[in-house]
Amino acid sequence: MMHFKFSICLLVCIAILSCQKKDRIVKRDNEPAVHILPGEDYEMNTAIENAQKSLYKFKEAIESHNPDYYNFALKERFNTADSGGEHIWISEVQHVDNKFYGIVDGKPISTGEVKFGDTIEINSQNITDWMYIDKNIVKGAYTTRVLRKRISQQERTQMDNESGTTFENE
Repeated sequence: MMHFKFSICLLVCIAILSCQKKDRIVKRDNEPAVHILPGEDYEMNTAIENAQKSLYKFKEAIESHNPDYYNFALKERFNTADSGGEHIWISEVQHVDNKFYGIVDGKPISTGEVKFGDTIEINSQNITDWMYIDKNIVKGAYTTRVLRKRISQQERTQMDNESGTTFENE
């Protein structure tokens, strides 16, 4: 199975909302960086709301079976021991009988609910972002866009060059 590992996921494979006041990036050997964000991060919370409101676009795209669309992924919030939550991308998403299924595509650091590589039914109430690629243009990825704005232009260009994609409306 091919997992959804490319530069976009390396940026935001896992994000944790916590009670801290400032963004923190935890780097891990041979693993994507983890972005730990304050729970009151207005920009990130708005991105999550926008992703949830537009989830119908993801559903329409996956149901269309358009051969130009690929790398369908959803981000789901999982419970953690503290009051925050861990947000992890789920790749290879399938839509069957009005339910989403996929593979956990990041190693969790704060939740015991799932493990990397698990095939799961996605809890639609906990979806916090969505993305797919349409002819090398990333659609959705609202939370990723927030984090992209927080890195340098050089890092964004490198990310785009490595993935061979560009982001819609950037």
